[in-house]
Amino acid sequence: MLRKLLIILAVPVLLVVVLALLLPLFIDEKQLLEVATEQVREKTGATLEVNGDMSIALLPHPALSLGDVSLQMPEETEPGLRARKLAIGVRLLPLLAKRVDVSRIDLDGVQVNIVTAPAPAPLDTTKLSDAELKAFYQRRREAIRQAGKSAGAAEALAIPLALNVGKLTIADSQVTVGEAGSAKTTTVQIVDLQASDLNLQGRAVPLQAQLKIPGERPMTLVLEGRFTVDKDDQTLGIEKLAATIEGALPQALQLQVSGTAQLQEQIADLALSATTGDAKAEGKLRYASFESPQVDANLHLNRFTPALLALAGPGAAAESGDGTAEAEAGDTPLPLDALRVMDTRARLQIDEVDWDGHKVHNLKTLLRVVDGYAGLPTVTGEVHGGALDMQANINAKASTAMVNAQGSLTNVNIDAALRASGVQPVLSGRATLDWKLHGEGNTSNAITRTLRGPIHLTTENAVLTAVGVEQTLCKAVALVNRERLSNSLPDTSAFQQLQATVNLGQGRARLQPLTAQLADVGLTGEGQMDLLSLDFDATFNARLRQSLAKLDPACRVDERLTSIDWPVQCQGNVSGEPKKWCSLETDNILRDLTEGELKQKAKKKLGNALDKLFGN
Repeated sequence: MLRKLLIILAVPVLLVVVLALLLPLFIDEKQLLEVATEQVREKTGATLEVNGDMSIALLPHPALSLGDVSLQMPEETEPGLRARKLAIGVRLLPLLAKRVDVSRIDLDGVQVNIVTAPAPAPLDTTKLSDAELKAFYQRRREAIRQAGKSAGAAEALAIPLALNVGKLTIADSQVTVGEAGSAKTTTVQIVDLQASDLNLQGRAVPLQAQLKIPGERPMTLVLEGRFTVDKDDQTLGIEKLAATIEGALPQALQLQVSGTAQLQEQIADLALSATTGDAKAEGKLRYASFESPQVDANLHLNRFTPALLALAGPGAAAESGDGTAEAEAGDTPLPLDALRVMDTRARLQIDEVDWDGHKVHNLKTLLRVVDGYAGLPTVTGEVHGGALDMQANINAKASTAMVNAQGSLTNVNIDAALRASGVQPVLSGRATLDWKLHGEGNTSNAITRTLRGPIHLTTENAVLTAVGVEQTLCKAVALVNRERLSNSLPDTSAFQQLQATVNLGQGRARLQPLTAQLADVGLTGEGQMDLLSLDFDATFNARLRQSLAKLDPACRVDERLTSIDWPVQCQGNVSGEPKKWCSLETDNILRDLTEGELKQKAKKKLGNALDKLFGN
């Protein structure tokens, strides 16, 4: 496609060269057209046709004007270029000296049709074995290496003529790109484009353009800036380029870019800043087609934005196989194909990230993705008033992906964390967690089912806001004592100590164990929760203290009540009503106490009878 564009670019200059050679001879228009057509065919292999008017003007400046111009590309069935009007102006004095100095080129109503080779079949690596994936990575590295050799061996700016144009104007034009054998095309409309002092000698070229891309999501691109092109050094310099893109994101994207590009090596080193809505980013980005990493970025963002996903590079945007044969309803396949073609390194500092409802502030991380391995060797930040310090990776080099994560979250606000998770805030206070988890699979559900490892939880000033543990037990004690409560009891539970270890495995989170201390009650418990359905069941054993009586005289306890376990059964779903989760088996307690008292009485009577029998 680049060769075709260069040919199109060179044709107006060729026409000017012909005009410069023949104008002093006052040759007629027909002969000029014949010579120009032959020169275009000889230099480019393309066929030039002029079906409209043709005129040559000498005053006030020499100019060639052509109407209904078409250019047939070599071996193409469709015209490569068609224009309603092509006007070329040259400066007189250089022309008389047989030297071309183009003052302007005006193109109107241009239609460029570019037909590319068929796109390769959609990439689908999900069916490859471990050995086939290993060979896939080797072939890809070798293909990149060979492409780098080929690119470096030829000039990217191998235009047959030096391009020196005072001003280029293109209006009401469009470029259509389609694949051979496919009816699907992409059209770029050139509403207006103006460039001054086009040259290949490194002088600055001012550029202004307005482009549109129609479709289901139409986009508009407005450009303004200055660039340089040096044919000898094969470099493209961007002094300053400002772009406004509308339609790609919910809000307009403002970009400012500067830097240089080595055209032979296909390397670009850019400084950039971007703004969309209230999201801003700035930093540096290096793109190198034939190096590793291909994309190397160092960016600071005030907020995370989906536009950042462009860091993945062009390979990540390739179509992938559906990979959903094993996916269940609501399941999400991992982006295995994208991971296996990306080669990206990014150092990121983000002031605020909305991480699935959780606001993470001052996030700093290093990302490395290559050959199916995506690693985050460090992730730090502040979330819900606590400190996050973790590392994680997804290893998709082999046919089954492996996921690993470990880290800690220190002194986090429990209430805020639960609200952000969409769970009713049944607990308040501060918590510290640390974890070391592993999972495997190619979908989110598969990873959840295989996730294993411990999570340790400790709390500070924890208060169970939805359930009054002491209230529930006090009512049970009053029932045992056959007395009525006279005081209003708290419907919350303030923990002096609360800690737990949760072990993940086989799709479940197992509480092994939980220990808690309230002012008047001690708790131990075990239970489990299904990680997919979030259904849970647990059993807690409560041990009462005699201080429970200070809540209400009816709650007084004696040795017979402090010596037994009071079982509390809890079950339900995390999304359910907390007040309905737990219940105390009062009937069983009364039965056990009654049986115990009867046994004590029988034992006492038996003891008395024995004493009498033996004369004691």
